Amino acid sequence: MIEKLEKLYLKLLEISKNPQKPYSSEEELWALVEEEINIITSEFLSYKQELESSTILIESQLEEISRLYEEISTLFEISKIVASNIETKQILMPVLITLKKAINFSCGIISINFDGKFSETIGECPNNIEEVLKDNLDENADIVFKETCKKLNNRSIIYKSISTASNKRMGYILVVGKESGTIFTAGDKKIIESAAQQIASSIEREIALREEIEREKLNQQIEIARSIQFNFFPKAFPQDENFDSFGESIPAIHVGGDYFDVFLKNNSLYGIVADVSGKGLPASLIMSSLRSAFKSLIESTNGDLLKTVTSLNNMLSYDVGDDKFVTAVFVKLNRDGALEVINAGHDPLYIVKDKITKINSTSIPIGMFEFMEFEMQRTQLSENTLIFAYTDGIPEARNINNEEYDFERLERLLSKIHILPAKDIVDSVEKDVFRFSQGALQHDDMTILAIKYLG
Repeated sequence: MIEKLEKLYLKLLEISKNPQKPYSSEEELWALVEEEINIITSEFLSYKQELESSTILIESQLEEISRLYEEISTLFEISKIVASNIETKQILMPVLITLKKAINFSCGIISINFDGKFSETIGECPNNIEEVLKDNLDENADIVFKETCKKLNNRSIIYKSISTASNKRMGYILVVGKESGTIFTAGDKKIIESAAQQIASSIEREIALREEIEREKLNQQIEIARSIQFNFFPKAFPQDENFDSFGESIPAIHVGGDYFDVFLKNNSLYGIVADVSGKGLPASLIMSSLRSAFKSLIESTNGDLLKTVTSLNNMLSYDVGDDKFVTAVFVKLNRDGALEVINAGHDPLYIVKDKITKINSTSIPIGMFEFMEFEMQRTQLSENTLIFAYTDGIPEARNINNEEYDFERLERLLSKIHILPAKDIVDSVEKDVFRFSQGALQHDDMTILAIKYLG
């Protein structure tokens, strides 16, 4: 018997890993066996308790992971819905259906006030829902999370406003009561908040898309206006045994308020360079009126420059308004070299041969007042003389140090290049100005007209 007991004792020691204790009798051996059994039983119970605690913890973590997975899956599904639709109103019902699968509410509403008011509802919603909202929700509240709402049979609610990044309120999401009868959780609240943010992003994206479409439409219209405006400028320039001419206009923005023209009429050459106050489309519209009026008046006055300018002033002063005017220099050059000039508030006209002569402004800009008298200035040109007209975008061109190109630089250049053909003169001035202002934005329209009297 004692041998079996000794084997049992040794077996128990193998399990408990305890050292063997001495004994002198069978009774003492039984006591040692009972002691080991108690130790092993105690350790087993302790291990069992730890195992049960670990199981509960693992189950809790699995539940948390499952809940997070459900949240992520829901938000991913909503993201796909938002990404696949351009119009926000088209995503409201799909988002509601996705939310119901995740949260299992009994009533859900998404309402937005964007490009009209749109609402979508799913589930069994009470008829007095608007009244409930007014009674239970602060209109300035961003989110409301209530465990019980008396007017909704003590069901829990989540209300979340839909607001853009600029904090402009565009609508709301409301969910009422779980079908299981339980209250909404913090996880449900997080899903609703994320859904509201996604809908707000959809609204912002749609607004940005519409603005981009409008910009594109405007750019197309401006491009059309630019094309029309360039068609106003001469395509061919008078060049014969007496005259050589060339001109070019470069707007600071898509369309400009500068205008130039040069043409032959009644065996004389007429030229104009004008600068409408302001820039862009308003200035270009006035410029187009100036062009059509100038040519028709030359025709009706039989080429009389003074009568043409006087009539043009009266027409523009009536049409353009008090805050607009046009500085302009008008030229009539006969084949015998007789030159007539009217400078109406414009920069000096240069006459260049052996020296530079300026024909300064002696009149106010046209379009300011009706029935103004304009002064005609006359001079006689010799062969190979340059007439150079321009707008203030040339001398006022700036470089990156905010320094102006200025008149002195222009005059020095003209004294060197006046012997060149008209086109080469225009090209040389443009290149010199752009070389000077390299790196700086063009701040004003630039227009040049060069006329060479060949004799």
